Amino acid sequence: MRHSQPQSIGKITRTICTPKVETGKTSPEKQVKPIFVKQELWNRFCSEFQKLYGKPLIKTKEILGNLEVLFHYFLKDPAFFKCKNLITTLNEPSFDKGLLIIGDVGVGKTDNMKCFENIFQPINSFRFKSYNAKSLVREYEKCASPMDKDYFFKDKDRKQIFIDDIGSENNASNYGLFDVIGNIISDRYDKNQVTYITTNFATSANSVEETLSALGEKYGHRVYDRLFEMFNIVTFTGQSLRK
Repeated sequence: MRHSQPQSIGKITRTICTPKVETGKTSPEKQVKPIFVKQELWNRFCSEFQKLYGKPLIKTKEILGNLEVLFHYFLKDPAFFKCKNLITTLNEPSFDKGLLIIGDVGVGKTDNMKCFENIFQPINSFRFKSYNAKSLVREYEKCASPMDKDYFFKDKDRKQIFIDDIGSENNASNYGLFDVIGNIISDRYDKNQVTYITTNFATSANSVEETLSALGEKYGHRVYDRLFEMFNIVTFTGQSLRK
């Protein structure tokens, strides 16, 4: 799936930071009064990024475009539904859904979500805990008893969680093979809990459809079908920032 050319840096920054003035036009969902104003959240994000990674946020067109869709989502700004990084052709976007962020390696998927995790930690309605898919498998494999496994899943039974890098992990080996991530996703679907996940493009073609199909092959048709109900599908673009 090809995407249109990113906007100018100045225009994207203004959409992130400038309060939106309503004109009476309809949007997919009514705007909810946010806890943060855009400028405040932007300032906190830049500060948190510097604190976490020891360097200032690089403000390229691609990076700002990637951030724009996240800011509008968390602020519940109707501009979210017009973001170029939001895929609208495969399912219906909604603030009631979580985020499935797809992108190449090193484009900031994890780093950006970690910043939001720290910023939102004191705020119950925004708070989410992050996990890494491979780490979850290793944690499950250490469970030595049914009680350990019960505690493992209870710890992930939270209102909102973020699972990083799904699709990269193997099935857990613990008295047989077990699909940890697929089971967590299914359980959260059944409980109508908000989930944020990231994954890499499955092929060099950077195709969203091929990536979703690859997730379906890994986790099964039931999980594949639920992805469209559970998530807003978002793409991250740009070159790897890892050096």
